[in-house]
Amino acid sequence: MKTKFKPILWALLAGCLLSTVFSIPANAQLLKKNDYGVGVTVAIYQFDDVRSKKFTAVNTLKVTASTPEEEIDYISRNFGVEDLKVRHVRTVGLREGEVFTDSQPMNEHQLVFTILPRIISKTEVTFDFSAKYDDQVLLDVKSVTAGSYETAMLRGERGGFGVREFKGPEGMESVPEKRALLVTITPTVQTARGLQNKPSDISRPTDQFGAKVELTESDTFIIPAVINRAPLKFSAGSAPKGSITLQCVVTPEGRVTNVRVLDSPDSALNSKAIETFRQYRFNPAKLNGRPTYATYRETIVMSKPDFQ
Repeated sequence: MKTKFKPILWALLAGCLLSTVFSIPANAQLLKKNDYGVGVTVAIYQFDDVRSKKFTAVNTLKVTASTPEEEIDYISRNFGVEDLKVRHVRTVGLREGEVFTDSQPMNEHQLVFTILPRIISKTEVTFDFSAKYDDQVLLDVKSVTAGSYETAMLRGERGGFGVREFKGPEGMESVPEKRALLVTITPTVQTARGLQNKPSDISRPTDQFGAKVELTESDTFIIPAVINRAPLKFSAGSAPKGSITLQCVVTPEGRVTNVRVLDSPDSALNSKAIETFRQYRFNPAKLNGRPTYATYRETIVMSKPDFQ
């Protein structure tokens, strides 16, 4: 029997999280007539393709997991995948035809993926998905269909985004190593009105002081795009868990100001998270084609921290 999907647990994992390039104007989204939207969770994994068994490029999992750890266990046992590690998870609410691009720093470059839900019905979603690292295309598939609460698993190519972890003299350490890409995509069809983590939740235009700028139907607003996401690092032996949600104002030059913490499991972690967020760099938001100030919200997941 199929395990029920648990969106709340996945949502807590969204983002290192969480970063986003969104190219569809806000006013265009309001003109969509489809009553359905999709909350989609994308999990990015690395695996050792040399030691793993061979499996097809597109698969539908018989079980939808509630955490990356459960998913890793299921895929490893049922597909013979070796050394499977989660690298990034993102959950976002999209309308039909809405393009979403996310990026995550891995080693010296950004891993960038784009997803487009082409068709959303009451029971399933048909989407395109692509991913690249350092200008190398690792995965590019078209018209993949998955039912609501189902998980599609996509196998990609080998690239330099991988890491090998080992225990060093001061705790766990990692070094870059080529690994193959594996992606899982779990859509949850819902009413468009009930979508969470939409682009408007992530960013909105402001003045230089952070005051909201009202949009009219004729305005075109494009949210900031992360071009450099700094990793949140902790000292060896420190392994905080949970997630911190922050918000800032991105300047027309793409720099971060006015950072504040929206949600945190421990206030002692806030200063480190704020310091990290201030190191982010963006392509600025645009209002009617001109760079503008805009808010940007990010959730940093600490369940598997980087070590300094």
